[in-house]
Amino acid sequence: MNKKSSYKFCPLCKGDFVKKRLIHHEPERLVCKSCEFIFYLDPKLVACTIAETINGIVLQRRNKEPKKGHWVLPGGFVDRGETLEDAAKREFFEETGLYTKINSLLGTYSYPGEANIIIVYHSEITGGTIQPCHESMSIDEFKKDKIPWDQLAFDTTRKALKKYIDPNLTPFEK
Repeated sequence: MNKKSSYKFCPLCKGDFVKKRLIHHEPERLVCKSCEFIFYLDPKLVACTIAETINGIVLQRRNKEPKKGHWVLPGGFVDRGETLEDAAKREFFEETGLYTKINSLLGTYSYPGEANIIIVYHSEITGGTIQPCHESMSIDEFKKDKIPWDQLAFDTTRKALKKYIDPNLTPFEK
């Protein structure tokens, strides 16, 4: 198995997995040899927010790999049972110390071969005090003409910021 599907044992009976194509037009699935449990490798949802203070767009400087030291939109994984909007607000607060109210969906982003689906909202800051968390080297605010484009961590951050700055762009434009 490759690194992206490194699961080897069934979570139900601890039997070995084997890859099988169950339906001819679908991808191979991990199936337990013992109990026939099917393990679906579903995508992970990530919710992010673009919000501005009077000083500019709030960005987080990553304190972990990948792309440690680069700038990203505050955001993170959606917990099971949590709405996308609640996850975006929670993650923004956890990473910046600022409370937000969702204004609109800015875009959704996915990439071939990647597990993450990223949802980006435009939000309004409603309170709090800027303070980085353990996942942040720092939090900073950037005017639209001062965004550190060459220091952004991910394509989604770049695409979403461009869409935010120029709402006429589609999520597919760079």
